[in-house]
Amino acid sequence: MLSVEKQMLFLLSKADRLQSQDLIRIYEKRGYSAPYIRNGLSRLKKEQYVDTPSRSTYSITESGRTYIRSINRKPELYSAAWEGTWHLVLLSFPESERKRRDQLRSDLLQTGLGLLYSGAYVSPWPYREELSELIHKHSAGQYVTVFYGKLEHGEITPNQAEKIWSLKEVARVYEEKRHWYEEQFVPLLIAALNNRSSTAFEAYGLELFNLFLTLGETINELYLIDPMLPPELLPDNWRCRNILRQLTDGLNSIIEAIPSDSVYARFVK
Repeated sequence: MLSVEKQMLFLLSKADRLQSQDLIRIYEKRGYSAPYIRNGLSRLKKEQYVDTPSRSTYSITESGRTYIRSINRKPELYSAAWEGTWHLVLLSFPESERKRRDQLRSDLLQTGLGLLYSGAYVSPWPYREELSELIHKHSAGQYVTVFYGKLEHGEITPNQAEKIWSLKEVARVYEEKRHWYEEQFVPLLIAALNNRSSTAFEAYGLELFNLFLTLGETINELYLIDPMLPPELLPDNWRCRNILRQLTDGLNSIIEAIPSDSVYARFVK
């Protein structure tokens, strides 16, 4: 799932129902075209994360809420204690089901599992609810086997984890986002906060809301690539957790600054 689609799903989880035109108006101000947003909504519906109770009206499904909960819980893993248990997912699809297999693979990687061997995905964290939802979503029960337990031989080291989860690339993206945040985003946020007295009320709320969406989209991108492994599996110089906290603190400051009686408050409070 793209970070913009996840963000639209998040907005639907706050508002319950939205017209497609509402989302188009919000995202057109950020440079996204109406066809792009409509295509994103169509993909969300195809994946059963949203429904259309009436023409051009979208509402989040229970599967959508489960997905949002699982992604939003992910940062908590950085402070969770690991018991040394591994969770292994084995895929065995016939070649005729290649498309379904590839879609499930993509979802497993975004959830936080890493590719151990061909057809074998592993995680130190118990994604039980997420795996159950993904297996149901892709109707893949007959092709998936899930194990939980400890490794008796061949323990995964930090060096191996770095390759399994492409941690060097994850760290590179984090540093790229940190530089963007400090050099480009923070000056925009400071300017917006300083202009409160000279900006019309709704225009001020909209400006902050757009900043919220911009930073939120960046954080969502990191959620989708970071497996948020326990310290035992991470390199000694792992800075990504601190960078994520830095960006999240910035997002919280925007949430606090959006007036509670603004029309945009319902999406963030």
